[in-house]
Amino acid sequence: MVDNLHHFPATDRERIRAAIEHVRASTSAKFAFVAVPASDHYALFAEVWAAVVSLVLTGALALVRPHFSIGAGFVVNAALFVALSLIFEWWPIRLALVPTGFKRMAVARMARHQYAANLISKDAEHNGVMLFASLAERHLEIIAERDAHAHAPPGTWESIIANATATMQRQSVAEGLVQATLACGQVQSAAFPAMPAKA
Repeated sequence: MVDNLHHFPATDRERIRAAIEHVRASTSAKFAFVAVPASDHYALFAEVWAAVVSLVLTGALALVRPHFSIGAGFVVNAALFVALSLIFEWWPIRLALVPTGFKRMAVARMARHQYAANLISKDAEHNGVMLFASLAERHLEIIAERDAHAHAPPGTWESIIANATATMQRQSVAEGLVQATLACGQVQSAAFPAMPAKA
């Protein structure tokens, strides 16, 4: 399965690829790694915040300068909205304007979409795990198929996500993804060990 590693620098790409190969060699279950630059464009947030901030600033100006006419206020508000819209369109700022909860929902939605597009088990086995990483949000999701989920202790996937996300925030995205990949592999190899090589 395609691992989408072209989004990473060469050094990180090799580390993540090595972790993926280690997992796949250690288990007979399927493991998929999918990474995307971002889970959403979040275009609406730039416009909403530009409108809110321009209205607040125009209102503050009207309080300080009560002699301003409605027409002048409208011009000021429109100019502020256009200027702020352009500023807030810059990706780092736009991403910062998005609430964390909305980012998590976008990542979860994209993960389900990617799972549907890259269906792991197309046969009778349902032991696959997909690790989905959204790089801009520095967040990941794990989707485990029926058998893989049944063999994992309660809270396993949530714990892997929490630990890896903390590592992504504290150290680096690549370090968190390597950690999550190997943790998924440990769970899968315990439940579905690699088949012995045929002589």
